[in-house]
Amino acid sequence: MTSIPALVEKYYPLGAAIRHKIHRYPELGFEETETARLVAETLTAYGIPVRTGVAKTGVLGLIRGGQPGKTVLLRADMDALEVEEQTDVPYKSERPGLMHACGHDGHTAGLVMAGLVLQELRESLRGNIKLMFQPGEETTGGAKPMIEEGILENPQVDAAFGCHLWGEIKAGEVQVKAGPFMASPDEFKLRVIGKGGHAALPHRAVDPVILSAQILCALQALVSRRNSPLNPLVISACSIHGGSAFNVLPDAVDILGTIRTLNPETRQLAPQWMEETARAIAGSWGAEIQLEIKKLYPPLINSAEAAALVQKSAAKILGPDRVRQAEPNMGGEDFAYLAEVIPSAFFFVGLAKDSPVAHHSSRFAWDDEILKTSAGVLCQIAVDYLRAGGF
Repeated sequence: MTSIPALVEKYYPLGAAIRHKIHRYPELGFEETETARLVAETLTAYGIPVRTGVAKTGVLGLIRGGQPGKTVLLRADMDALEVEEQTDVPYKSERPGLMHACGHDGHTAGLVMAGLVLQELRESLRGNIKLMFQPGEETTGGAKPMIEEGILENPQVDAAFGCHLWGEIKAGEVQVKAGPFMASPDEFKLRVIGKGGHAALPHRAVDPVILSAQILCALQALVSRRNSPLNPLVISACSIHGGSAFNVLPDAVDILGTIRTLNPETRQLAPQWMEETARAIAGSWGAEIQLEIKKLYPPLINSAEAAALVQKSAAKILGPDRVRQAEPNMGGEDFAYLAEVIPSAFFFVGLAKDSPVAHHSSRFAWDDEILKTSAGVLCQIAVDYLRAGGF
């Protein structure tokens, strides 16, 4: 049997070309029509049957092994960001204001490569492999609607794995951990409602601007004093709007931000703490508050068995010295929806060479060679899982 690294090398030129095309023509969440078509046509050309139009633009490929067994799912996301690209790569985005600034072009191309490798190995496999290409990870999330449309059934998926190219990690390394791995990225909108008036007569108004400042400081004290220092919690106010003139106190101020937590209990408690704190401060000055919470993805929690498999499989491809224990990350990932319902593991693949690579930046860039790492590790995970008949 041809080795996985040799097959990855074989399909690397095609994978790089796919990555370049996707990068050149980025598409936003649930608009990945051309990307999905390229994925589906490539898989079909190599004999992998596909289901298209899942959750609007999602693609699901199915590789059936030569013998019956478990079914493992490998996942990639396809969407880009509203960022104006400032790199000098020859495959620079040709769509103004749109860019693959987070590595999803690499996730997609890498999984296509992995799929073609596994298709060549299918006769030696005991079980099946599903290839999940999802829309909208950067927005409302495409994983949940794809699950709701039955991608984990017929055949039933027993385990799932996915990876993210990561700019804080050295190129050629993989990092993974069991348990809480990435945070729930919930949104909040806090309105502080006072009473507008003349800036020269603040005592006749109820100033929501000064109250907002007090509330923002108190929310950070909440993180450090009401929450355990051993329990990760982030409350970040990222947008503040209020008023329209230099000499007019506004009636209200709107604060937009995010709450990041790694465990479900804190996810429930944090908004309660925020409301109690904000209401107490506002009420002491005769003001009111309104707090709206928009829950996005749950925390991403890797199963111990799945994370252990990632470590063992990645070591076979990269060597044990390049597989490391990850730190929990307060970014959000809708792979969490898969991890909620089946044993799963999500891991990071390093991009950094001389210095860290900033995600969501107009200058986000990385070497195509990273595709060999992501595709090779995903292939080895799938093969090892099916050979063992599961965990």
